Amino acid sequence: MASGPHTFVICTVFSPERFKGNPLAIVSVRGNALTQQRKSLIAREFGYSETVFLHDAPGPGLPRRIDIFTEQGAEIPFAGHPVIGVTHYIFTRCERFVPPPNSGRGEYERQQAVLMTKAGPVPVFYNPFRMVAACAVPHNVHLHETRVTMDKVLNRQPQIQIVPTYDKIKDKTFPVVSGVKGMTFILIDLTDAPEILGSLQASEAPDYELDADWRLSFQGALYYTRQDSMHQEGEPTIHPIQARMISQGVEDPGTGSACCALACYLATDEMKNLSATATKGGEKGATDEDDLAKKTEEVKLEDTNKPETKEGGKEKFERHVYAIQQGVEMGRLCTIAVEVDLRAEKDGSKSIANVTLSGRANFFARGELEPHP
Repeated sequence: MASGPHTFVICTVFSPERFKGNPLAIVSVRGNALTQQRKSLIAREFGYSETVFLHDAPGPGLPRRIDIFTEQGAEIPFAGHPVIGVTHYIFTRCERFVPPPNSGRGEYERQQAVLMTKAGPVPVFYNPFRMVAACAVPHNVHLHETRVTMDKVLNRQPQIQIVPTYDKIKDKTFPVVSGVKGMTFILIDLTDAPEILGSLQASEAPDYELDADWRLSFQGALYYTRQDSMHQEGEPTIHPIQARMISQGVEDPGTGSACCALACYLATDEMKNLSATATKGGEKGATDEDDLAKKTEEVKLEDTNKPETKEGGKEKFERHVYAIQQGVEMGRLCTIAVEVDLRAEKDGSKSIANVTLSGRANFFARGELEPHP
């Protein structure tokens, strides 16, 4: 196990350019020597939407544990941009890829590892030639019974009433979706009034009730517009989306978990055909600190990365691909890709088999934490 001071790097995620994308602090925890309370204080001091704490691997080939905290110091089970940022860090700083002499790209196209999160084990991948990181997102997708009315949106965003196209959406209601337990978003579709997207202001998310077993959760509002799909023969259709995520009085430039919740919602035909089996992935995540540490030592990469199969070969999925731009209005453009694979159930419904989040990142600062007196 590594010794020495706790070090940190600052990067931006979902952009290859410095000072674009979503900022992230990654703290390397040496010897598990930081308490959760101390991590919370450090995250508040950095002040980014999330700070991620990367623990040493307990042994060669074993998963690394990560803990994710918000700028308010609250711990959350999963967030997309910390996982993508950590994946870039592991494969470009900790385990830098050097292709063997005269090697072809095909054999070394993708590197992989496992991160242990409070939402469960997360397989992560890195393509060193495209410089893109991806993760298999733990999903436990749940559509809440409540829908949010436009009146509740106006309580937080009253200025949108003066936008000329407001009347086109004034009678709409909006769904509330959790991608995993602990991360919930109102999905506010502004496609019929896209001008409203540019008039939003940093605020609290509209008030809404969560179903009984889901109430302990981060709550945010994702405002979005859908654009014309892009078709290319032999490739999945790409659905472009412009989005803004606003919650707790601030706007987040790039929110992987919100984008994944939106992609799952849209891919399953707005949840009408979502079967009960859609919640298999990530249904039970580790929450106890000792239990999580134990699971980190037990999980092997091959246990979390087995392809879905049927008799006679690999199962075929219906794939939906979303290219989401976020942070445009903040001057911090994020480009976020989400792929959702659906499987057909025997009763004719569809369930979510896989959710994959991907993006690029860059690094621009590093340092170390002073010892705590």
